[in-house]
Amino acid sequence: MTNNINEDEKLVLDSEMAKELVEQWLGKLSTAQQGHYIETEYLNKVHHWLSVLLIILTTGVTAFIFFTPEVKTHEAQIKVYMGIASAIAAALSGIVTFGRFGERANEHRITAGRYGKLRRQLEFLQATCPNLQDKAEFKGKLKTLRIEWEYVAANAPLTPEKDKFSFIRKFLI
Repeated sequence: MTNNINEDEKLVLDSEMAKELVEQWLGKLSTAQQGHYIETEYLNKVHHWLSVLLIILTTGVTAFIFFTPEVKTHEAQIKVYMGIASAIAAALSGIVTFGRFGERANEHRITAGRYGKLRRQLEFLQATCPNLQDKAEFKGKLKTLRIEWEYVAANAPLTPEKDKFSFIRKFLI
């Protein structure tokens, strides 16, 4: 990634604009952190409920393998139900395996932590340089923070668009 800013050029740092930039960045970092934590919680719930359902179905199917009804009239129905339950368990197993909900939740948790670290660094910078006494140092720290932010964003898992599926997701899990 190239930086379009020529290092020889002297960039003028306006105190008011710098404060506004810091406030905007704090808002964006906070939003990104919260979004990743929300996605972590959602994926953990999906992983938990699908796994519990899978355990119940596979345990039930396994237990009914050894079941022999005393009345033979419902034996065919029981076999059909067990076949359906077995197919659902196999499908759930595939969904849990290939959905990687637990792993994806962990990726979002780690990313949220990284955004939180960047936010805290920016808050510290804001608190220690309230009047931008040392503009060169402030610019250097902002540049370092921006580079770290770009790295975190480049390696972050995607989060769903806000409000696009939020209504549906509330009812899923």
